[in-house]
Amino acid sequence: MPAKTAGKHNLRQRKKLRLGEFQEFGFNVTAKRAKELSTSEHQQFVDRLFDALIEHGLLFGGVFEDDLKGFVVVRAPRGSVTEAQRDIFKTWLETCHELSDIQVGPLKDAWYST
Repeated sequence: MPAKTAGKHNLRQRKKLRLGEFQEFGFNVTAKRAKELSTSEHQQFVDRLFDALIEHGLLFGGVFEDDLKGFVVVRAPRGSVTEAQRDIFKTWLETCHELSDIQVGPLKDAWYST
């Protein structure tokens, strides 16, 4: 349901459906593994990834096997990722020697985007 249909709903409906002024944003992340990782290296990277996400108030839904693929949202019952949070997280990813070909997408609707 695109945000442009927000005009067809009252305030309560927009809030419940996360439309209009209640729209929430997140972003896609993809990256390739730069090198083969041992089990302990892989776990250490995942731990650092989650520490960075928590530090900046973010959550990641996705997978890191051969590649890192997922979607990042704000770590709150409601709300949006800010451009500043996105940029900070992108910069953090770029410092990770375990990753290459890092792609951080623009902010987009976290509920209704495809």
